[in-house]
Amino acid sequence: MLIIAHRGASAYAQENTLKAFDLAFKLGATWLETDVQRSSDGALVLYHDYNLKNGKKIKDCTFDYLKKFNIPTLSDLLKITPKNCTLNLEIKNDDNIYPGIEKQILAELNIVKNISQNQILISSFAVESLQKIRALNKNISIGVLTRNFEVKTPLSLKAKSVNISVKRVTKKIIETCHKNNLKVLVYTVNDLQTYHKLQAWKVDGIFSDNPVLNCSHFFALGGTN
Repeated sequence: MLIIAHRGASAYAQENTLKAFDLAFKLGATWLETDVQRSSDGALVLYHDYNLKNGKKIKDCTFDYLKKFNIPTLSDLLKITPKNCTLNLEIKNDDNIYPGIEKQILAELNIVKNISQNQILISSFAVESLQKIRALNKNISIGVLTRNFEVKTPLSLKAKSVNISVKRVTKKIIETCHKNNLKVLVYTVNDLQTYHKLQAWKVDGIFSDNPVLNCSHFFALGGTN
């Protein structure tokens, strides 16, 4: 079962920072997940929440301001991504607060030289964003983030995966996805008991804050069960 570094090696470093990403790669992660938003001056930035901890909205802040909080750009991440690593880029675009971000992300991916399109999975809760991605690019892999699973949407998007919370996933959902040639990626799993349960259920992959969750030296690295 695949382990996807959730916002980098976020069990050991500030999430969605270059330090967390670099550490995940050094620990051997072959998949990494991060969140894409946009600054007020148009930079594609990697941050999960729509607001900073001080309450300011990401969309209202310049990149120079966001840099003070160790927030990197998508370009920063692409430059350090190894050739053997796949990136899951989650578009944060509820209510279409970032018009045109889909085209901007694809344009950024088109100019990168060290990784290929085959190393990208684009996901979102915003179905409209995924529809725009698919309209712009017929071949890129899509992951449908869902709070209320139904198979029609991922099939209509020709998605590769359904990405779903560990609190919502069931064996029936997994079986339905597999019958329809959809992979199931589950977030966020940080304990071995849940890892083994999902492995028995034949889940294809998990998102974990600890990219070495299943390694024999896990506890030596500071993991918890």
